[in-house]
Amino acid sequence: MASKEGAGGLLARMRAVPDPRKGNHTLHAACDMLAASLVAVMCGYDSYRLFAGFAEHNLGWLRSRGFAFANGVPSHDAFQRLFKLLDPGILSSCLRAVAQDMRAKLPFEVVAVDGKASRRAKARGGKTPFIVNAWADAHGIVLGEVKVDEKSNEITAIPKLLRMLDLEGCIVTIDAAGCQKKIMRQIVEECKADCVLSLKDNQRTLHEEMLLLFESELAASPHLFRKFEASPEKNSGRIERRTCWQTDCVDWFEGRKGWPHLRSVIMVEAERTVRDPETGEWGTSTERRLYISSLAVDPERALWATRRHWGVESMHWTLDVVYGEDYSRARTKHAAENRATVRRIALSVNNRWRRKRKCGSRDAMLAASQSLQARNEMLMPPP
Repeated sequence: MASKEGAGGLLARMRAVPDPRKGNHTLHAACDMLAASLVAVMCGYDSYRLFAGFAEHNLGWLRSRGFAFANGVPSHDAFQRLFKLLDPGILSSCLRAVAQDMRAKLPFEVVAVDGKASRRAKARGGKTPFIVNAWADAHGIVLGEVKVDEKSNEITAIPKLLRMLDLEGCIVTIDAAGCQKKIMRQIVEECKADCVLSLKDNQRTLHEEMLLLFESELAASPHLFRKFEASPEKNSGRIERRTCWQTDCVDWFEGRKGWPHLRSVIMVEAERTVRDPETGEWGTSTERRLYISSLAVDPERALWATRRHWGVESMHWTLDVVYGEDYSRARTKHAAENRATVRRIALSVNNRWRRKRKCGSRDAMLAASQSLQARNEMLMPPP
């Protein structure tokens, strides 16, 4: 495992990346520059000038790891030129390979698919770049990502991403944008996985009829539903109670033939009790969310899957706050997409290392020690 996550695996892939530049612009090897930029991002640096500064400060260490830097340290312009010209599919394949190395497949593993905008990478007159990610919450790693085409949306990008990943036996969760007949069919038939899809007004008929099912039949025919109440949670100054109802009573649905893999409908009721900071009084609000699923009726597992989906929001927060993605103004040609991929590789490797350190068993501690050794081979302290 150490060799896969260390210089023998991750950085070795940088050496195999073909150089898209020509002529005098190839003074500095592409693999050297990619290795320096990746390690710099893992250490918290995210601009072309900082990539150049990091490489200069750690030039001896980089050379000791087999990266020649035969013509010295590249300038920030050289880094910029490489990222805007490099085929984004190549770095994306590196991300998937790294994730595959680090991922130990789990039964009923939840893989959350969700999109994220790079807000400051919008070119004048163009659209904000939008990247759809697949997040394995149990491992804390990004399994893959696809950029949404300029004249398209998430609905066309999600199938592309699903085709790239090994999802057999997993539970794929997607927000309302991915609640589509073709996407559900692809997950079940091609990916050999199950799915939980958020149901909102973009599927108006289905949403209205399933809402009617819970509103009219839950009280009248409770035997049609199974219920699970989670233990109350107290965090961030609020108390949350979640209750999940699930039923497989879907054969009556008018459009049932269009959803051949629809096996159950889920409703999650979240009750939040929060104290008003001004008056000191406690107030309670209730929110209900609907989902359609290919899962058999098991409300405890259904609630667990819907909760795990929100782990992708922690990924978004980390990319913005820790790695500064929302502040990145890289936008020329492929620069925004390539920089985003490098951030996701760095996030996955750092998360995997942290989670191994927190494990308590003897075997896990040994694995953590090996991972730490591999990480120390790859990283140097920030200058």
